[in-house]
Amino acid sequence: MSKIESVLFDNFIIGDNSPTLIMGVLNLSPESFYKSSVYETFESIREAALKMISSGALILDVGARSTAPKSPAISVDEERSRLEPVLEKLCEIIPDNLLLSVDTQYGEVAQAAYRIASRCNKRMILNDVSGLTTDPDLIDFITKNDIPLILMASKDKPGDLLTIDEIISQLRSRIQLLKDKGYDLNKIIVDPGIGHWVKDKTYQYDLQIIANLEKLRTLQKPILIALSRKSFIGEVLEIPDPENRLMGSLCATAVSVYNGAHIVRTHDVNKKLKEIVKMAEAIRRSK
Repeated sequence: MSKIESVLFDNFIIGDNSPTLIMGVLNLSPESFYKSSVYETFESIREAALKMISSGALILDVGARSTAPKSPAISVDEERSRLEPVLEKLCEIIPDNLLLSVDTQYGEVAQAAYRIASRCNKRMILNDVSGLTTDPDLIDFITKNDIPLILMASKDKPGDLLTIDEIISQLRSRIQLLKDKGYDLNKIIVDPGIGHWVKDKTYQYDLQIIANLEKLRTLQKPILIALSRKSFIGEVLEIPDPENRLMGSLCATAVSVYNGAHIVRTHDVNKKLKEIVKMAEAIRRSK
């Protein structure tokens, strides 16, 4: 199988011959399952962002809407009111080589974020956990503006696919749809959708996805893994509180990188994580 390589922007390449990237999570949603990941003042956001950048994050993923099961719904207006002031401030402190990822399922939010990023000359990508099913108009928006996309495997609701074969099939169909719309397929990153998104998805499915992650290579797109402190770790280790799932997260991250992840989305950007990713990557390259 040929090498995977995608050029998201000039001088920003993701793939087999590039280092595994670390994406730091900046969570603006008080409804989140992991309360310590929530930043409610700009000073705390600024401090977290600068720490993540200094610890090796080249992508910051900013989201204002929780997608955890049973989280209360918020309006698009509320999502924008949380997100936009933070993006304005982040633009003042993040370096030009860093990517700003906006975690939203809604075109109105994505467009507002893009206007801010463009105004301050920052490079933005879209992270849509619904796989472009919540708001199909997003396809025309990202195509027109040439915005890179993190495409998560979802069918009727975010993360509702169970097996790796279902995940690959759905991602392939969404990629074909994007191709038919004229989107640059070189801008796509795929995400298998780790997590207890729906009732039927038991922790064993997440273990199987990680164990079979290499199968996603058939799509010939960079692979993002987002497993930080999620429920499958708590189930295996019998740790109900996400606050205490760091070691499980690090272990699962190492296995995921070894099995082919090109981007690691995490709440825990630090020296330990960076060394684990680098070591797992070195072993993978020695296969």
